[in-house]
Amino acid sequence: MTQENQISILVVTHNHVEYIGQLLKSLIDFNVQNVFFCDAKSTDGTVEKLLKSPYKDNILLKEVLEGFSKNNNDLIRHFNLETRYYMLLNPDTYFDTNFIQVLYNFIKKDNTIGIVTPVLKYPNGDIQKTWKAFPNFINVVRKRLGLLKANNEIQMVGPNIDWCLGACMLIHNQFLKPNKTLLDERYRLYCEDIDICFEAHSRGLKVIGINQTYIYHHLNETSAKNIFSKYNVWNVSSIIKFIIKWNVQYFKKL
Repeated sequence: MTQENQISILVVTHNHVEYIGQLLKSLIDFNVQNVFFCDAKSTDGTVEKLLKSPYKDNILLKEVLEGFSKNNNDLIRHFNLETRYYMLLNPDTYFDTNFIQVLYNFIKKDNTIGIVTPVLKYPNGDIQKTWKAFPNFINVVRKRLGLLKANNEIQMVGPNIDWCLGACMLIHNQFLKPNKTLLDERYRLYCEDIDICFEAHSRGLKVIGINQTYIYHHLNETSAKNIFSKYNVWNVSSIIKFIIKWNVQYFKKL
């Protein structure tokens, strides 16, 4: 089996015209196959760019705004994707090295690995703090109030980490439920990445950060810019759902 038919790459877009060109160029430059896009009602020209790309037949267009988890799950269901691994990839990422091959070579060697992620960098080359310990309550409050920024958080050393940002993660298909649900759709936005990583740990599987490769990511921290925004409301709501879902197991991890 080759990398191409072992991985389905899932990208959810919503008014990402400013960034999607860079990602498309990276995908084309490295001849990446099996890339699927779900566009959530973009109105800024994102769809037009996608339709002009080699991936024009792999686009699910939606006329309603739905959650990040549901959009990714709908890609799997709509295109009947049945690969060994699924990659979540943000539309505001891009790359200049074949990071997918590095992640694939790593995860296929060890059945105890559930999720792998590369180093994420800002476009200026600085490292983003995306390999994290499970959040404690104090840091959750500080972040939601805008008192704790991503670049002030602590980056776990790796390779074994608690959780990683969902902007780029390669996930084993053993997380896929019988109804072809990969991510928990109760989360509209935020915490779906913490949730699936926590599920990995609860099942005795590893979450691994790979230092040997990287991608670039335009991290916007939308929810932290305005504590009264809908994004912050969604974030807090997701945190509450996460704690309720995992309750005792979560508090034992802290």
